[in-house]
Amino acid sequence: MKLSVCLALILSLSVAADIFSDDSVSKVSSDSTSELSALKVANKAFVKAFNHRDANAIAEMWDEDGDYIDETGTHYVGRDAIHAEFENYFHSSYGRKIKVHANSIRFLRPDIVLIDGTSEVDPAPEGKPVMGRFSAIRIKKDGKWLLTSVRESAEEVPSNYEHLKPLEWMIGEWVDQEDSTSIYTSAVWSKNKNFILRKFKVNLKGRVLLSGTQRVGWDPIRKQIKSWTFDTDGGMAEGYWSRQGNHWVVKKVGVLQDGTRATATNTYTLDENDEDRFLWKSQNRIVGNVHEPDIDQVKVIRLPPALDSK
Repeated sequence: MKLSVCLALILSLSVAADIFSDDSVSKVSSDSTSELSALKVANKAFVKAFNHRDANAIAEMWDEDGDYIDETGTHYVGRDAIHAEFENYFHSSYGRKIKVHANSIRFLRPDIVLIDGTSEVDPAPEGKPVMGRFSAIRIKKDGKWLLTSVRESAEEVPSNYEHLKPLEWMIGEWVDQEDSTSIYTSAVWSKNKNFILRKFKVNLKGRVLLSGTQRVGWDPIRKQIKSWTFDTDGGMAEGYWSRQGNHWVVKKVGVLQDGTRATATNTYTLDENDEDRFLWKSQNRIVGNVHEPDIDQVKVIRLPPALDSK
């Protein structure tokens, strides 16, 4: 089963996450407001089950004969099929968070509610960014609000993803460790994949010497990838990225906290046989009028994804 299919199911099921904002509640007729607390309880139960990766509990939140149609038109019918999809997802995916925005809530009858909205997932799945649109129907049976029908569609959203896609290898957590010094970096997509957001931290014998953030995006004027870096010492820099075979060369120009200008050329060399490591070096390092020594090439290793205790 494709990951996007299972994510779509999860997004639709978690519809109740945001339906209790003031804007959403105003769309519910006054004679139905007494049921909002019950819907909120149903939502909290789902969130708890999802956070505990409990496919059994989630399946019980569906009507026995409930169904779901995803954005590809694939049709899942019945509690057992939905349970199987969640089991598959929990065994193959880690760390994704859900954001859901309800656009309308309408009681078709006192015991039937229709919810329409949009959804997104963080970190974003691979590929072009899309926005999920859903319609979910809950019915009240034996005092419980059960999901009985979910329909989802997807549409692409404006993004610079196509320009940044060649840097997708960077997404993840990385470490370079030499003797008592280690450098940790992480990279994730921003919303709609318009930027890659990086964090870095330099440790010496267990003590953090320097940390900071970097945003990598697309400069539409120069038609080139550009980065903006900020560190905890008050320094900042801009860099332009160019690809030369399996090398990424970054020309950086920055300024220190005291106003001293600094430049450097950093090179990332990808391992064509191993996507989980690359080589990094820094040359032509000038601070003020002083030529600093080059930083010799170091090997950077991708960290494996963290698994929860379950």
